[in-house]
Amino acid sequence: MSIETEISALKYKVNKILEEKKYVFYMNTGSLTGDLTVGGNIIGWGNKIVRPYGSFYDTTTQTASATPNTALAMKLNTTDIAIGVSIVSGSRIQFNYDGIYNIEFSAQFDKTDAGTDDVEVWLSYTGSNVPWSNTQISLVGNNAKAVAAWNWFVSASAGEYCEIMWYSADTNLRILSQGTQSAPVRPEIPSVIVTVTQV
Repeated sequence: MSIETEISALKYKVNKILEEKKYVFYMNTGSLTGDLTVGGNIIGWGNKIVRPYGSFYDTTTQTASATPNTALAMKLNTTDIAIGVSIVSGSRIQFNYDGIYNIEFSAQFDKTDAGTDDVEVWLSYTGSNVPWSNTQISLVGNNAKAVAAWNWFVSASAGEYCEIMWYSADTNLRILSQGTQSAPVRPEIPSVIVTVTQV
């Protein structure tokens, strides 16, 4: 047998092994714990690897607390789409898996009295305020509106949660939800929108 024939036979055996391994990897379920180092490309088809994510919103108008010096958690009563992230107790963004998450939100603030009023928004993790996560905005005049929208990165553990907190001393300040509007027809406005993605 020539050296070329032997090399060809060896290549055939190696390719068969790779095909079988690939078949096992793609056609069976399993799990991997720890680090995986790949020297080359990962080529796949069919269902892809999906990181946890969630899109949530609230359809109610949320008002500032009538109790002095009381902060509130922004409510989220509707799940749009989600895998590995959920809303618990109406406001808690709970993570099913360890990881670093990007939490983005928007909230439409509105006030129904004269003057200037402040509102603050910050992040809470498992019931404790996250340091240096607060931002203050001001609304000026009756019927003033302002959209608060920014994001935080959070290192979270499975089973733990975040809440988006807010506070205003003025009970006439609220997070406004509006129904469908016409001329032209426009969709509803949620009071709060939150998206969560693992990074």
